Amino acid sequence: MIKTYKFSPFTLLVVAFLCNNLAFAQIVTDTLSQDIIENVYKEVPNTVKNDSIKRTSFSAYPYVFYSPESQFAGGAGGIYIFYAGQEKDLKPSKIGFGGYYSTNKQYKLSVSPVLYLFDNNLYIEAPTSFGFFINKYWGIGDDVPDYDNASYSIQTFTTTVKVQIPPLLLFSADRTGLIFDFDQTDIVDKLGNEKLEDETLPGNNGGTIMGIGTDLTWDSRDNLFFPNSGIYQYFKTVIYPGGISDFNFALFELDVKSFLAIAPDHVFAFNMYVQSVVGDTPFYKLPALGGSKRMRGFFNGRYRDNFYGMLQAEYRQYFYRKWGFVAFAGAGNVSNTIVEYDFSSMKYSYGVGLRFLFNKQQKINLRMDIGFGSDGSRGIYFGIQEAF
Repeated sequence: MIKTYKFSPFTLLVVAFLCNNLAFAQIVTDTLSQDIIENVYKEVPNTVKNDSIKRTSFSAYPYVFYSPESQFAGGAGGIYIFYAGQEKDLKPSKIGFGGYYSTNKQYKLSVSPVLYLFDNNLYIEAPTSFGFFINKYWGIGDDVPDYDNASYSIQTFTTTVKVQIPPLLLFSADRTGLIFDFDQTDIVDKLGNEKLEDETLPGNNGGTIMGIGTDLTWDSRDNLFFPNSGIYQYFKTVIYPGGISDFNFALFELDVKSFLAIAPDHVFAFNMYVQSVVGDTPFYKLPALGGSKRMRGFFNGRYRDNFYGMLQAEYRQYFYRKWGFVAFAGAGNVSNTIVEYDFSSMKYSYGVGLRFLFNKQQKINLRMDIGFGSDGSRGIYFGIQEAF
């Protein structure tokens, strides 16, 4: 049985109108709204337990957005949900996809398969994307000043393959496995950004990196898209050896999320995120503050350094039929090392958002947020599912 979920034309027009009007007011947006493409259904929750009928579905949607970097852009995204076996409690697999093209010739294509196999004992994820777009680089550190010529253009091809299985007595995690990461980044045009003329800056001309690592996942959420309860914990480490990469470095990441409902679908959500690198790291892979998921209101990469730590909280609720809202706030900073983390120069963000229930069965929302940073920056974000 195939189901297709669609937005009404009215909903699409309202969202497009709001996004465009906010952008024309000179609000700086997160570059190319990558959340629209990269976060289309990270996973599909196991809502079909004990269901003898393994239903498949296909969902597709168009979208439009505007930013000072991309100008007007339009594209489409969607997801195909299916089952890779007949086991009773097997979780559904998916293939998410998306693409856009802008009036100044920026584009991105993305596909994200997620597979559950052998009674959920084998998990495979392989997000892959290719694109050309404008990014920004202000420098490294928690106090770099604003810079008028921060833009540069890049072409990228990235893929990350994760293969996970239930661990054997390893921290009692739900899943663990291997990670292979590949990134080919070409700096197409530095667009007058003098900071990228520094030949001592790793990655100032782009490069190729390949990494191998491992991860651990603990997940007790009652729903992956709009949890009312539970905790999600994720840890990963990836090594990029100089023998197979243009750069020799290592990356560590910790992501912890907790959810508490005071009434059904009236939820307080909390998130702690830490990322750190050591070694010869290209500047575009340094931990970066800002973006559509964390510290909304700051441009992704407004502040970069070897270490990044952040806390954020959000209140979520539906107020009328399929419509809902959120209010959020966050605090974070970057530093050269964890011991040099400076609480006196912390960055703060806050904002509100509007939600529309896109998929009632899975509780998946279309979201639009407006965030404000403590340095006076602002951003709008339009995408699928919650920020965290």
